[in-house]
Amino acid sequence: MSGTVENLLRLARESDAGTRAMLARNATTPHEVLAFLSKDEEPRVRASVIANSRAPFSVLQTLTEDENAAVREALARRVADILPSLTTSSHDRLAQVVVPILLRLTEDVVGQIRFIIADAAKHLSTVPHDAVLRLAMDTEIRVAEPVIRLSPVLTEEDLLALVATPPTTATLQAVARRNGIGEAVTDALIAQGDRLAIGLMLENASAKIRAASMEDVLNRARFNPEWFPSLMARPALTPDTAIRLAAVVADSLLRPLMQRQDVDPALLFRIRQCVADRLGLPQPNLPSGMSSRQIDPVSKGFPAKSMVWRTDNSGPRF
Repeated sequence: MSGTVENLLRLARESDAGTRAMLARNATTPHEVLAFLSKDEEPRVRASVIANSRAPFSVLQTLTEDENAAVREALARRVADILPSLTTSSHDRLAQVVVPILLRLTEDVVGQIRFIIADAAKHLSTVPHDAVLRLAMDTEIRVAEPVIRLSPVLTEEDLLALVATPPTTATLQAVARRNGIGEAVTDALIAQGDRLAIGLMLENASAKIRAASMEDVLNRARFNPEWFPSLMARPALTPDTAIRLAAVVADSLLRPLMQRQDVDPALLFRIRQCVADRLGLPQPNLPSGMSSRQIDPVSKGFPAKSMVWRTDNSGPRF
């Protein structure tokens, strides 16, 4: 051991914590001294070793088990800075030494540490799949959401697994907001029946939804009117779907009126007739005990059934 190293080790043993921290941050401090300081009793000294760009990864790896959360958080920030430099090459020596540290940090008991890694990894395609999947399955949604919504590493199979056995209900909502989710994923979300997740899926204009699945959603929408704005804003609605949607919306809005006991049943029936007529839907059946002679559209203030929308210079009108 050189005299310089011996002198610095003596300094590391005998000086105050402030001096030891400065020594730990110094880029010229030898590896042997940094390894010694990584076991220092003062957390700020150990964190200073992490901040040293020349600290060996073998030393950093030992600090993944540090008892002090602030030290492990410093390590997470160091790894987060390194992640953009990783490549997908199997010969990437940097990845070989960083990935074991990364995987350990994705399982840290402190959510903030896991979040730092998730936030750094969310846009990167070179982060190992195992690490991203661990983060996506996190029970703390602020950790899981960034990678569920944004990571290019997650596959459709990963998303389907998350929907099938979600760690939290918020996991479903994060999947629903992911850009470009396919029909298999939207089918799975609808099958789960989470109202908020389905609503977020409908707001997601990039989500692909099968026609049959949309029919299922429309049936449920009668009891979830908060979906109406998103449904009406969905891109590329087929004519049949648009008409069905209009019928569902009209039915929901008119239901309180239809349930009133102080309104003439004939009038209520005529309202239903007019709505069906305007939407091109089958006419409702007469309520039991009511004859067609009881229905007088003129005296009840409604246009005749044969009337349709027409347009003049002032715009569309009845």
